[in-house]
Amino acid sequence: MLQMLRMLVGLSIFAGHWSEPYVGQLWPQGQIAIDIFFMIEGFIAMGYLARPAVAGTARWRIVASRIAHIYPIYALALVAGFCSFTPLALTHAQGWTIANWLAAFFSGLVLLPFFSTLVHGSVFPLNPPSWAIVLELFGFALLAYLRVQKSPGRLLALWIGAASTYLVLGAFWRDPNAGWATVHYWGGWPRMIMGFAGGALLWHLHSRYGARTAKIPPLGVLALFIGMHLPKIHLIGWPLLGLGVPLLVWSAASCARPAWLEAVAPFAERNTLALYLLGYPVMMLWRFADSIFTLRPAFAGSAAGFALVLGSLLAASVITMHLQKTLGRQAQG
Repeated sequence: MLQMLRMLVGLSIFAGHWSEPYVGQLWPQGQIAIDIFFMIEGFIAMGYLARPAVAGTARWRIVASRIAHIYPIYALALVAGFCSFTPLALTHAQGWTIANWLAAFFSGLVLLPFFSTLVHGSVFPLNPPSWAIVLELFGFALLAYLRVQKSPGRLLALWIGAASTYLVLGAFWRDPNAGWATVHYWGGWPRMIMGFAGGALLWHLHSRYGARTAKIPPLGVLALFIGMHLPKIHLIGWPLLGLGVPLLVWSAASCARPAWLEAVAPFAERNTLALYLLGYPVMMLWRFADSIFTLRPAFAGSAAGFALVLGSLLAASVITMHLQKTLGRQAQG
């Protein structure tokens, strides 16, 4: 179920970005998807790092393997984003120039933010959602460095410090979504650490007490995930962050595993990363295609238009992951 939620986070963020020109803000609590993602990643990462075979330098091999798995897909998505913004750069539209277009690309290649006013101030303007993947890599390395496999007390101290910092910054900026934009970029670091440390803490608690938890039906977990996106009360983001996200992750880790979930989970595990990273570039490429083929604006913002873009995203994700797996086998052979 955790793998299923990871995929739904990617689709939630994709749908939110797609909807902006047509219906405005699709999810009143859209920022919560990032925090769900970070906590799930921390939970899963702790499961990897806590395996008996992982000790000493072995934990750094896992970190290196994680980077080797993520970076090619990240780079491919960056190239796709670079191509999708070509028309704007060449025509100097919406603040783009050849110089900042190239600078954003080379900055992204080395995983560095690009501080500008482009794309609503995104620090990775060629692919805005990728900031969370970049920080995820650092979060994984941080857990490995701290050797928190048997030190939940250290994790708790880390979580308290990160949560306090994030909440203070979010309150000061009046922005519970701190992290994604240039002006509040540094708020993304305590936000990521809070999610990762919180997920790792949940793993420790779940490994001890999870067997006593009633197995919740998967549809109940899905309803909770969707419901967390919908409240229109602005300040509900804080209790959702402190209570709703941990409850969701715990429920997902404890839920029943019917046959349909067993069938979907492997697909989600294989393709979530590509879905997340390719979503924005694929959407932008389709918007460029709209202008070439002069599709009616009503179609682009319709359910059929969304299905077309989503279908192409799913196809691109499956092809990308298949190619990566094939190339990996060839390299090992």
